[in-house]
Amino acid sequence: MNTNMRKTFFGAVATTALMLSPALALAHGKLETATPAAGSTVDVSPDLLRLTFNEDLESSFSTIKVADASGAPVTKEKATVDAANPRVLAVAIPKLASGAYTVQWAVMTHDAHKTKGIYTFAVK
Repeated sequence: MNTNMRKTFFGAVATTALMLSPALALAHGKLETATPAAGSTVDVSPDLLRLTFNEDLESSFSTIKVADASGAPVTKEKATVDAANPRVLAVAIPKLASGAYTVQWAVMTHDAHKTKGIYTFAVK
């Protein structure tokens, strides 16, 4: 391959990579909303924690764990994907005492991308 052909080839590869990078960046599940919201303080203990993502979820590989300020788990139920909206993952929560709580979630989208996150909320 001569120098001009190499420059053209590598230029085309670089251009293609740049064009595909936004599409690849969007190919991972992203948390869009949470109830209770991250960093919020709620007046009343919620009976359900609900997370909405930008992609459909695989229920077998998606979890939510809620812990109190000492790190003790407070959720007893398994998180489930909403049958009416496969982008929603929810878990029942028992009555929570006043204090801070940590939500740790991990999901797999239908295209097999895994993502996870953590946030806190408080109950007055």
